[in-house]
Amino acid sequence: KDRVISTVDDEARHGHKSKSRLFDGFKAHIRSDPDGEFIDDLIVTPANVADGDVLTDLLDDYDGVDDKPTIYADAGYGAADLLEDLDDAGFDYVIKVPSPTRRAGRWSKGDFDVDTDNNTVTCPAAVTVDIAYRPDGSGIAAFGDACGGCDQADQCPTSAGGRTVAIHRREDILQTERHKQTTDPAWAADYTATRPKVERKLAHLIRKPWGGRQARR
Repeated sequence: KDRVISTVDDEARHGHKSKSRLFDGFKAHIRSDPDGEFIDDLIVTPANVADGDVLTDLLDDYDGVDDKPTIYADAGYGAADLLEDLDDAGFDYVIKVPSPTRRAGRWSKGDFDVDTDNNTVTCPAAVTVDIAYRPDGSGIAAFGDACGGCDQADQCPTSAGGRTVAIHRREDILQTERHKQTTDPAWAADYTATRPKVERKLAHLIRKPWGGRQARR
């Protein structure tokens, strides 16, 4: 992860936009006003630094400020711990939370009904089990023997001990945000209209006339 890739710049690192889109060097993180599209903060990090790791630094100007802006960001900032930090700091936000992915077409966690009010998880076959919590607030829902006789087992990832579903210590935040982004048209319209503006500003920034590729200097 932290391999030195250059003999002349020992801070440069490998980075990736996706599994197939790789790049080397550094990454620019910006804070931009979506209305005026003014870039009011810029942080440059090695390419292997995750977007979410820089979020609190981008927002530290608002420490102690009562009138905070609404934060728009993509799924790179949608981790539960980051959203908890924004809640604690008093920010409203419109941030996409990544949905669990299906593997080989089988059910993912997103197909299960996680009820953090009643501390239960219900599978697509209508079997409900309790969440067993750990001291740190995370937990696990284990379906155990119920999987052995399930007529829909071929839709579920196999496990010798039956299907389990991991529960984040702030699963309530994840479930609330996923519900908004999948059921609330107003949320989706707001996100779609506003969040892409920062991508446009990034594109402007790295164009040669703006000199963004020299930001680190």
